Amino acid sequence: MLPRLKLQVAANSKPLTIGFVVLGVVLLLGSGYVFLTPPVEEPAPQPDPQPEPQPETESFEAFFLDVELIDSAVVETPSRELPPTISGPSQQAYEEGEVLTRAPAYFYQYSPDLTFNVTANTTRNVSVELTTRLVREETIVADRNEETVYTNTRLLMYRQDTVTDGWVTNRRTFDVRNDLEDPADEVASEFPASTTSLNTQLRLTVDYRTEPINGEVYTGTLNMTPSLESNNDAYWLTGNRRVNVSKTQTRVIEPAADTGGSSQPAAPSEPVRGEPDMQLVALLAILGLVAVASGGAIGAKAPQLDQEELRKEIAHNQYSEWISEGELLLDSDNEFVYVNSIEDLVNVGIDANKRVIHDPDLSVYTVSDGDVTYYYTTEPADLQRWAHL
Repeated sequence: MLPRLKLQVAANSKPLTIGFVVLGVVLLLGSGYVFLTPPVEEPAPQPDPQPEPQPETESFEAFFLDVELIDSAVVETPSRELPPTISGPSQQAYEEGEVLTRAPAYFYQYSPDLTFNVTANTTRNVSVELTTRLVREETIVADRNEETVYTNTRLLMYRQDTVTDGWVTNRRTFDVRNDLEDPADEVASEFPASTTSLNTQLRLTVDYRTEPINGEVYTGTLNMTPSLESNNDAYWLTGNRRVNVSKTQTRVIEPAADTGGSSQPAAPSEPVRGEPDMQLVALLAILGLVAVASGGAIGAKAPQLDQEELRKEIAHNQYSEWISEGELLLDSDNEFVYVNSIEDLVNVGIDANKRVIHDPDLSVYTVSDGDVTYYYTTEPADLQRWAHL
């Protein structure tokens, strides 16, 4: 391998010398450039300015209205005294003057009068106009197809109030039989009982209108439809007796005071020049010096190399496995045949199944096949001087 490398160096000494020198100069210049131009550290990017935060909001109840119909009755005729029991002495079921409220049933013989209490609770410190109507709807319905034949609406209560303190109560008392049941029966008597039926229903409506609340006025109507049921002995109220409404608004939550100082974005910092990479500088400088020295060595050693000798050495090494060293014995009876190259001589030896003999003193290679000697010499003058061929 080394002779081949030497031959390439000898044959291409000039371009190799120039190439290594140029490469070394470039590496040295690169080393100087890296040393003189250290990297510049850019400052960290400043965050983009944040948009102004939107104010937070919350919902709150700006207005509410709660209406309740409360039924009550005062005992006018006390009940008889009940006999004593194991749990206690004798007592009365109903005492005179006792107020019954939301009773499951009221008996005509004890409390014939019923009071309707309409209570309205609303937002304090807000002026609210209320119109309260309590009516009794008396409807005659045909039994055959349940179609309405006649409707009579009886106004039981009408009140108009302006509420500012958040609370108001209106009440009206009726004799249930004389004021409510008998008038309805009179209406029903005008129609055949065999084909029609009487249906009654209470209807309470409360209209409201507020003053402007944060610039907004609220209006509306609340309705409830309880029923007054009765038999021969008692009466009672059924159905829903409470309704309400609520209105909300949205307001801005004031942010807390910023005690941490202003959070203005910092001014951008200047770029900072860093230190040069000395390891890279040293590596480039060493490689550059080695390249220049290699170019100089090639330029100095190449003229001392004999290309012809190197080629002979390469040829000898290439076929060394077929060549054995020996001494050429000259005999005038032998026929000598010259071949042009070691390769040709080796082929002759292979064909004749003979070894190639190398005589280093005469620089001659031979193959003997009977009386014929095939030879190749790298120094014909030496062979002619010794053998007079």
